[in-house]
Amino acid sequence: MSREVRAILDMFEIVFLGTGGSIPTEGRNHPAIAIRFQGVVLLFDAGEDVQRQYMRAGLGLNRPMAIFVSHIHADHVIGLPGLLLRMSLLGRQRPLEIFGPKELIEYVRMTRDSIGLGTTFETTVYAVDEGRLWGHNGLSVRAFPVKHRGLALGFEVTYQRPRGKFHPERAEALGVPRGPLWHNLAMGKAVEIDGRRIEPHEVSDPPPSPLKIVYTGDTRPCESLLEAATGAEVLISEAMYASDKVDLAQERGHMTAREAAELAAEADVKLLVLTHYSPRYDLERGATILNEARELFSNTILAHDLMRIEVTWQGARVVASRQYS
Repeated sequence: MSREVRAILDMFEIVFLGTGGSIPTEGRNHPAIAIRFQGVVLLFDAGEDVQRQYMRAGLGLNRPMAIFVSHIHADHVIGLPGLLLRMSLLGRQRPLEIFGPKELIEYVRMTRDSIGLGTTFETTVYAVDEGRLWGHNGLSVRAFPVKHRGLALGFEVTYQRPRGKFHPERAEALGVPRGPLWHNLAMGKAVEIDGRRIEPHEVSDPPPSPLKIVYTGDTRPCESLLEAATGAEVLISEAMYASDKVDLAQERGHMTAREAAELAAEADVKLLVLTHYSPRYDLERGATILNEARELFSNTILAHDLMRIEVTWQGARVVASRQYS
């Protein structure tokens, strides 16, 4: 497998489908974030009009997919019925798993009942409060409780590469001929040469640390979020208010931009992405929010709808950003 193909397979793509806070505006929809990895789409929250944003982003409605809802407030779930309807109208067949607080079970049941004969695909809803929720081929999603109003969750997405870098020169030095035996070793399988057993660790590096992306949902700063975010490549954090509204942040269970930056610095994350900021900052394109955070944590960016970020072991970079008008 070439380095180029390996890099693509190990690349996360984060697509911001909605970045608004509470009230959608002309340029920013309700919260919804898609993370795509090796053909799988993980959707976090499903705010109003997520179905149209999902299609605009070209993510594909019949892909392997799971949906994770941080809490049962309208701005985070009101778009889910429309998304399920659209999937059914376009003939999705793949099963779909949805995870979130227990109230989500009845909400999705009512949604399915409103879609004529129901969805065209099997839909399973899991009531969760914390712990590992989902996993596939080294990719996993863990929920952790955060500090909002009622049960609210943050999510930690990790990928653990099963093997480290293969070194052909080590295989040659041990007398392993080029060809299928190299492939087996690179894939983590032991081989035998003239009665000698060669183990994969003799010719490969240890697996790297997991890639990690953390999404806060709506929350005040809290220990569980700090623990999850520690060492993350990307922390996607709400930043509902600037510090002059800290009283509102405390009252309504949100973070200020300064608090998000303080947490990112303490957690030693590589990149902080601020989202879910109040529409009161729309006219200035969020400059107050962004500048406040950057005073404490310079590697901060402000999310906009349809922004895309690629994440690999080499770091994270914005590959597409559409500024709203």
